Amino acid sequence: MASHIESLLRLDELTHQGVAKRQAGDLSAAVDSVRACHALLDGFDDDTVFDLGPDLVPMRAEWALTSTLQGDEELALRGWERCWEQAGRFDLDELRREAAAAVAVVHAFNGDCRYASQWLDRTDPDDPGSAAALAAVARATLALDALDLPGAERELAEAQALSTSERWADLAFVEARLASIDGKHVSGMARLRATCLAHYPKQWSGGVNWELIDSATRILDRVDARVPRRERGSGGSSVTEYADLVIALRALDDGKTETARMIALDDLDQPVVSLRTGASMRLLLAVTAPDEESAEAPADAALETIRTEHLYYLLRSFPQERVRSVASRFEELLPYLGEADDRPQRPSLTKREREVLWYIAQGYRFEQIAAAEYISVNTVKSHAKNLYLRIGVNDRTSAARYGEANPDETLAPGEDY
Repeated sequence: MASHIESLLRLDELTHQGVAKRQAGDLSAAVDSVRACHALLDGFDDDTVFDLGPDLVPMRAEWALTSTLQGDEELALRGWERCWEQAGRFDLDELRREAAAAVAVVHAFNGDCRYASQWLDRTDPDDPGSAAALAAVARATLALDALDLPGAERELAEAQALSTSERWADLAFVEARLASIDGKHVSGMARLRATCLAHYPKQWSGGVNWELIDSATRILDRVDARVPRRERGSGGSSVTEYADLVIALRALDDGKTETARMIALDDLDQPVVSLRTGASMRLLLAVTAPDEESAEAPADAALETIRTEHLYYLLRSFPQERVRSVASRFEELLPYLGEADDRPQRPSLTKREREVLWYIAQGYRFEQIAAAEYISVNTVKSHAKNLYLRIGVNDRTSAARYGEANPDETLAPGEDY
């Protein structure tokens, strides 16, 4: 018994140290504490671990949360599942619901509707505890996938308690998805900026929170820059892959078919590919295939996943003429396809280029634009250079004349993209 008490005290000490490091933004040190806890437990058999009693379960929840925030999805998933199992043994209902909600979020972000729904069934939507907000994020994600925007809005309203928790970035990411699908890019970006400013920078300068905020920014701001999977420290995730689709579709809109295909092939060339990534990138390969025969296999695989996992939003994300050519034979998917011109047509200029064009047309200098948009002067100059190439001018004066003559191609601050 004494050794059990000593072990619990040591585990408790290591766990508290890890939590303190995690909340201070030092994820590396927090992970080291979790590893030390696991190493200590490795010396016990299952019966001895069980004898440590219910006090071990909340520690497991902290370890799983650290793995989640560090971005180790596989370890986090195992940790939450083990926490759910042991919480059930000791009738720790609130912890059990929290673990179930955490697992549901992982599966929902991966586009796995069936497993996410199964784990959501193990939560209690009427319970006001901390698990309810996390479960609402999972349900909002499933609602967005199924193009149920009102349902997603309702669930996100229920998830607002997360805004003051360590998992605030999960909420911010799903809110960005809703704003993007709903066409409210400017207001969504303003909300995202305000959310980030409300949190200590070290809480989102690394790990999964950084991935969530970076991907949300790319979704809303249509940033074209992309880091290949092999160069990413974590190897990528369902969150970064979601942003990859946005960038690939942007390339497709710009006529850069090979660039779009390379993004798809890069994401699919991984040992583990989420259902969401598999469906989106295979559909991308299908709609960019050179002929019907080479499009058939990726289309069938993508559409089967879209059908079974209710990832209907993907059908509206692609140019409708292209996606209809591969999806129209699936009768049950027809209600989720738009008309040929139903998808909002993105302008030839990026959002930032349209904003810069508006400022130039109003007579702003580069320094003034940088101050107004909270970006560097060099960044403004880079956008202006790309803008000049797109509209066929060589200087700011000519760009100003172009903006005055083509006001529909400019974007004033506060306008939705």
